Amino acid sequence: MEEKKVLFDVKNLKMYFPARGGKLVKAVDDVSFKIYEGETFGVVGESGCGKTTVGRTILGVYEQTSGEIIYRGKNTADFKAEDKMAFSKNCQMIFQDPAACLDPRMSIGTIVSEGLTVHYRNMSKAEREERVNQVLAYVGLTSDYASRFSHELSGGQRQRIGIARALAIEPGFIVCDEPIAALDVSIQAQVVNLLTRLQKELGLTYMFISHDLSMVRHISDRIAVMYLGSLVELGDNKSIYGNPMHPYTRALFSAIPEPDPYHSWLKSRVHLQGEIPSPINAPAGCKFCTRCPQATEQCKLEPPALREIESGHFVACHQIQPVNA
Repeated sequence: MEEKKVLFDVKNLKMYFPARGGKLVKAVDDVSFKIYEGETFGVVGESGCGKTTVGRTILGVYEQTSGEIIYRGKNTADFKAEDKMAFSKNCQMIFQDPAACLDPRMSIGTIVSEGLTVHYRNMSKAEREERVNQVLAYVGLTSDYASRFSHELSGGQRQRIGIARALAIEPGFIVCDEPIAALDVSIQAQVVNLLTRLQKELGLTYMFISHDLSMVRHISDRIAVMYLGSLVELGDNKSIYGNPMHPYTRALFSAIPEPDPYHSWLKSRVHLQGEIPSPINAPAGCKFCTRCPQATEQCKLEPPALREIESGHFVACHQIQPVNA
């Protein structure tokens, strides 16, 4: 069996933001994981859990508070100017809010070709226009859209422009931050099928961030579950959805709508009590202990480590012991 190549090796990543009174918002708090070449690495969790911040931090949009981001065996903190340029070409992002990331003063053609201008300086104007038309066609838009401006487009069309912009310079890794949230259901399937096809054809690697648990299950090879800035469970698609172990993961997955009315009656819904604590003042022990029905005194005092419970299946919970323990 061929050994998987590690694209990103993230170690003890922390991303803190200053808040009033000298306090810190611990958006990402000691997170470690690996992303392998050619896979789709799904990240799920409630709003505010740090999913988007993780994606932006590993791409260098934010400078991490501490921890290491190893890309192809090299620490991004040690990158020189030429390394940063190559990294920015190979690693792109599809942002969550298309309206906020498209310059209203620039035409769509200029927006999509901006990366080409930076990274392909020898490309002629005609070649750039041809590439823009090609990626617009990828996302279901005609070449006429190149002359339009973002305020003339619907939310779904803007999101497709964001996808086209990311694809234009042919990256190898894309952080997909809620890439289908603003699209109609029929278009969602088209975009996901497009991303899947491009991944196979071009050997792309994705970090797929989404609230849509069913879509994450459909597209992801491995999945990380986040809660209040921390990883609580990590494993392959089959183990995470087939055997969720962490109490938060079970509660999260129990909320997935069941289309079959018969099975929806049989499905047991887990109702969590209380509200999510503030990332400024998180619990001292396990961050989920204030809402977990299984919490003990140990949970309230000692943060659980992310441990391998089964082969490739990691869980951060004191109440769950490794199979061979």
